[in-house]
Amino acid sequence: MVDDLSPEEVEIAVKETRLLLVEAWSPSCGPCKDLGPILEDLEDTYAKNSDLRIVKINTHDHIGFASKNNIFALPCVLGFFEGKPARYVCQDSGGDARVVDRLIGLRPMDHYDDMICSLLDI
Repeated sequence: MVDDLSPEEVEIAVKETRLLLVEAWSPSCGPCKDLGPILEDLEDTYAKNSDLRIVKINTHDHIGFASKNNIFALPCVLGFFEGKPARYVCQDSGGDARVVDRLIGLRPMDHYDDMICSLLDI
């Protein structure tokens, strides 16, 4: 099960984990509920990879975290790589490549998997 952390715990995890994915969620967000099983599947898939950790944070309870990280839409999966916001090249819906540090909205599992594989070179 994906751990639900406080902002302080997220800050520690950013420093201790090579690649940290943080789902920003809210109890009233339907797509956030749908994303849960996807992230749990990814967590199971990469359970033996000590370079990756997947966590979540309730932005309803931790509004300051959302504000500090410029989260304006949910769900939002932030990536932190080697202690800094991740720099991940993804394709947008028009096929154009852009560099992002987050994936916004409910997406298919392969979008999150692509981010993981790209950043960890696996």
